[in-house]
Amino acid sequence: MTIKTPVEQINEGLDIIERKFMRSHEQLSVKQRELQDEILQLKQRGVMLPGNAFESKGGSLGAQVVKQIEANADLLQKTRSLRFECKAAGDAVTSASGRVIASGGVGAPTQMPYGIQAALRRDPANGISALEYHRFTGIEGAAGVQAGEGADKPAVRPTHTAVTQAALTVAGWTVVSKQAMNDSAELMQAVDITLAREIEKAMDATMCGGNVNPVWAGLLSLATAHTSLIYGDLWDAASEAAATMMTAGFRPDVIGISPADWLAITTAKNPTSDDYYSGSYLAPLPETLRGMRIALSPSVTAGKCLVLDSGQIDARVVDQYEVTVGYTGDQFTQNLVTLLAETRIIPVYRSVGAARLVTPKA
Repeated sequence: MTIKTPVEQINEGLDIIERKFMRSHEQLSVKQRELQDEILQLKQRGVMLPGNAFESKGGSLGAQVVKQIEANADLLQKTRSLRFECKAAGDAVTSASGRVIASGGVGAPTQMPYGIQAALRRDPANGISALEYHRFTGIEGAAGVQAGEGADKPAVRPTHTAVTQAALTVAGWTVVSKQAMNDSAELMQAVDITLAREIEKAMDATMCGGNVNPVWAGLLSLATAHTSLIYGDLWDAASEAAATMMTAGFRPDVIGISPADWLAITTAKNPTSDDYYSGSYLAPLPETLRGMRIALSPSVTAGKCLVLDSGQIDARVVDQYEVTVGYTGDQFTQNLVTLLAETRIIPVYRSVGAARLVTPKA
């Protein structure tokens, strides 16, 4: 029987605690997404109508008729005729054919965390149009052992490059009728959610692919290329890149990967045992890979992944996401309004080597 040293026992205990924490984190994340979906569905669905649309306003149709006749009995006796309106509940409308038409809500895709920016810090940077910082580019010299008493000590110093990054405005607009905007809060919410989702998609594409004016190189261009000479599986190549980054002094904690490649990883099987590498296939999908958080991004090159140190990369928020409603051209006379949604960010990449674009062995 092998007796473990105290250090080994402590390490084993820490590993157990870490595994339990990661499982708990994944379960909480899944529950949070479910609650977000349920809240959004409730908002979009609105108040459900009762079985008979007339019941919540004065009772059934027959009950409303009796009530109106009783209330206007004198008028009926004098004029021999009586006209009144039976109102339905909520937004229900009685058509000429007698059918009751009620609003069934407005559909919209969910506004979920999306893109590489979802895994990065978004610190506020209100009131500025550009940010100047110094990007670490390398080290000159190297530390070492002094060559005897009185000898020169080895020199070492970091090198930096000044970077001025202008704010990027990500925006989108749409046109709706004034009547639709006033009549349906659900429609307004659906438009708002759709615009926000499209802006997040555009932000993801910009963060990864870059921009021309204002200039931003993009993470795919700024990342250091890492092509594995040993590992043909993307997850192993990503682990190799993470180890290389740690050797260089970084703390990789995020992997940006396309949804198709993440699907391939989560469904990969051991050819010998036919078990899924990701664990039980019916369990919640993992949100981490080798301890690093996963950021799904269609903008990441297929067959590759981005390994990031999120402590060195962030997106400063100059203006929060907001929606502006206004008229353009002759929209006022046409009862149309324009909804403009936008946000402004400043992407920051502080150190060369803080991102690796990983390619597995061919």
